[in-house]
Formats: sequence, structure tokens, C-alpha cells
Amino acid sequence: MLTGTDELVEAWQAMRDRLLVFVTDRVAGHSDAEDIVQDVFIKVGGGIGGLRDGKRLEAWIYQVTRNAIIDHHRAAARLRHAEARAAAEERLASSAEPDKREALTALTGCLAPLLALLNERDRQAITMVEYDGLTQTEAARRLGISVSGMKSRTQRARARLRDLLTQCCQIAVDVRGDVRAIRPACSCSSLSARQPGSS
Repeated sequence: MLTGTDELVEAWQAMRDRLLVFVTDRVAGHSDAEDIVQDVFIKVGGGIGGLRDGKRLEAWIYQVTRNAIIDHHRAAARLRHAEARAAAEERLASSAEPDKREALTALTGCLAPLLALLNERDRQAITMVEYDGLTQTEAARRLGISVSGMKSRTQRARARLRDLLTQCCQIAVDVRGDVRAIRPACSCSSLSARQPGSS
């Protein structure tokens, strides 16, 4: 016969198993999924006293889990972005012609502050597709949205980033479309003062 404690342990184990499946479908590694579920249980344990409606316990736990998944993707994206930028700069330094290398380094320096001006959805779309190298289908699956919705976000983000770039820089390209020179017309980071509601 199960005691109240045994029933509670079984209920938590069943919830943990469901959450693990839920998280594993949305993150790449099983160990990452385990870590996220562990963090969720810690957060749930710390915040359960503030839950007013016990009937919404499971919905609340899933919302905490979704937030933890988003935090995980953001942290991973920041790390991948930093690694990709460092690798790109290293490739540029070793292979590009001196003038072109200087232009591309300037362009890379402009993009970082401009990326920060995009709203969260657009920034996430650009980061996942352009920096993390995910296909739009994979990015859509991870975010739990339709592929067409992801394509719209990515197109909108690219257009917005291009508009911001042309506001702060004059870019010269060669016949192949490669960047040959870039001359800032203003500080790219100063655009934030002129972009109300951009984030």
C-alpha cells in the first residue's frame, strides 16, 4: 500500500519523465535536457509557495520549463555567436586581401551593436539561422512555430538589419557583391538612441 509520501514521489517522477520528453524534443543534447529539468524542479520548489491556484500547477510547471528552454537557447546562442565571430575574424585575418579584410572587420564590428537593436524575435531568428547555422526548418522546430512563420521572421530580421546598416555605414561592393570598403557615416552603436521601441 502506498503512503502519501510514496504517491507524491511517484507523481513527481511521472512529471519529471514527461518534462524530460518535452525538453528533449526542444534541445539538442540529452544531458542538456536533464540539466534543464533539474533546474526546473529547483525553480518549482522555490516558487511553489507563490502559486495561488493549485489547479494550474501543471500549466505553471510547463511555463517554467518553456522559460528554462528559452534561457538555455539564449545562453547557447551567445556562446556560439562569440565562437563564430572569433572564427570568422580569424579566417578573415588569414585569408582576405588587406583592404577587403579591413572592410569585413569593420562590417563585423558594425553588426554586433545593430543586432542588439532588433526586437527579441528578430534577433533570435538572425542568431539561429545566420550565426548558429540552423536551417529555418530546424529553427522553427526549436521555437515551436511554423516554418512559414520562421521564414517571415528571418526575412523581416534581415531587412531590418540591412536598413540599420545602411543608416550608419556606406558600403562599397565589387562586381561579385563582395564587400570592398565600408565607411561608417556615424557610430553604429549610436543608433540605439534613435531607435525607440526597437528592442
